[in-house]
Amino acid sequence: MPAYITITARLARDPELRETPHGKSICELTLPNDTGYGDNKLTTWWRASIWGKRGENAAKYLRKGSWVTVTGEPSLRKYSKKDGTEGSSLEVNVHDWGFCGPKPEAQGQQDRRPKPAPRASRPDGWNREPVQGDIPF
Repeated sequence: MPAYITITARLARDPELRETPHGKSICELTLPNDTGYGDNKLTTWWRASIWGKRGENAAKYLRKGSWVTVTGEPSLRKYSKKDGTEGSSLEVNVHDWGFCGPKPEAQGQQDRRPKPAPRASRPDGWNREPVQGDIPF
């Protein structure tokens, strides 16, 4: 059974949509994941790949700075750099993704951190405050 990882981050650049030689769409996202703070801060960069119609939708609606959550299979890809040294890249083959935070047109100069979901009210009235003298059970 494959391992899965979930990453919530703000996009470091606009999504890159391209097509494979066989006509399959792929959208690539660059996601920074920060740990620690101050002098101990470390940023791990992830490259996320979203295939097919999901990738096309991601490229259509996401922009640099958008908050996004991706879930998928992580992998480590090794490659040779132009100078001949070996490099590696952390990648996620995305199975599911979702928006996180305000709508893109509402972001402007506002605080762009994800907002908690509003509390749902119950139709049966159970979330009302007890009236003085009521027995709460």
